[in-house]
Amino acid sequence: MPALNESALKDKLKENPVGVYLIYGEESYLKKTYTDKIVSKTVDSAFEDFNFHTFDGKECTLSEVYESAEAVPMMAETKCVLVKDFPLDTLDENGFEQLERVVRENPDDCALIFSFVAYEPKGAKWNKAVKLFEKYGYTVKLDKKTSIELAKMLENGAKRRGRPFAKGVAQYLISCVGSDLNTLLNETEKVCAYAQGEEVLKSDVDAVCIKSLDAKVFDMIKDLTSGRFDSAFRKLSLLFEQREDEFQILGALIAQYSDIYRAKAAVKSGGRAEMIAGFYNYAGKEFRLSNAARNGSSLSFENIGECIEILLQADTTLKSSALNKRLVLEQTVVKLARVGR
Repeated sequence: MPALNESALKDKLKENPVGVYLIYGEESYLKKTYTDKIVSKTVDSAFEDFNFHTFDGKECTLSEVYESAEAVPMMAETKCVLVKDFPLDTLDENGFEQLERVVRENPDDCALIFSFVAYEPKGAKWNKAVKLFEKYGYTVKLDKKTSIELAKMLENGAKRRGRPFAKGVAQYLISCVGSDLNTLLNETEKVCAYAQGEEVLKSDVDAVCIKSLDAKVFDMIKDLTSGRFDSAFRKLSLLFEQREDEFQILGALIAQYSDIYRAKAAVKSGGRAEMIAGFYNYAGKEFRLSNAARNGSSLSFENIGECIEILLQADTTLKSSALNKRLVLEQTVVKLARVGR
């Protein structure tokens, strides 16, 4: 059977929710959401103890899964068996034979779900397992949404709450708190409850939403590349006061200067910064490239290369010396401020 995207999965659950499912991908919130939907549509809550069986994949056997799936539903038409994080990518030939029997002989009254929440398996054995599920059931890969898709989802959610976002505010919220869907939905609920006007404004986001470390470092780099050095150093001091980890601060600096380099290369080649999103892991974070293009507009390629070299030296120093980590970062920001001046 073909792999299902999110839309096709919704249709499938409306028509007939039973069957064999392999649910995986990068977006934890969506994986949990659709796993819960399958369970709710196939298990009567009054008889959940009899008709819903869940297994930790690291501790169960395929024989146990098979026996649970084969059991007759109690006082209901359907049942559900959920297997979390079963190590399909480690099966030997005998294991694959057992897995094929489990998915091939799954009864018509059972929703059998293999869901991957804690880790993402890879490799040839995993690919073999995926093909097995495609043959006898349904595979559902739920990856990160693009920033445009995320913004649309947030805008729709805000409208339902009676507090629509003003133009550009959804994208601004994503740039502030990151692309994790669960976090975004929580922050949307918070800012909608706080907003007093007819629309949610950027000032509302600034007032109640907690900025991610990446967003804070982005603001600091924006100051550096715009010549606002006092403001940049105040932001760095605030990060220290908030007890942000020095290695994570440096990692965010390296990542964002890398964004600037990539965006600069895309623009120089005659395209837009966002055109390279598909070559790297920018799903849900395409805004980083357009922001990086603006941040790096005053820097040459040589300047950016010098900045990255400064950051790599700082990384080596932090990892290999006993120097005060705060001092190393302060010296690094001073060096970055001098580039191109």
